[in-house]
Amino acid sequence: MKTIRDLIKSKSELLRDIDKLGPATASEELVQLASLLSSLNAEIVEKQFILNQKKVELLAEAKSVAKAKLLAEATTEWREWFERISQRDALEELIRSVKYFLRSAESEQREFTR
Repeated sequence: MKTIRDLIKSKSELLRDIDKLGPATASEELVQLASLLSSLNAEIVEKQFILNQKKVELLAEAKSVAKAKLLAEATTEWREWFERISQRDALEELIRSVKYFLRSAESEQREFTR
């Protein structure tokens, strides 16, 4: 089973040659990217909850918010959460790129039909 990271990577590779795909396929990919973003956001919420629980544990031990935050950023929970945030940023950039391509293709089509 592919992870969200794997799916983003494969979509990114596919979209590198978006001109070859054409607007119809790009539109389909955009829908899939939006769906993927929704799934990723659900994962981020779950990872954030787990991270917050870890922070509460660390705060009880550290007795200082600053120290607990620093300790939390060295945990696997923080790393998993931050990886998802980075993946979301990459995915949002892919979505913006496809939207830009589709707007450009639509504009070209309008110019061509005049």
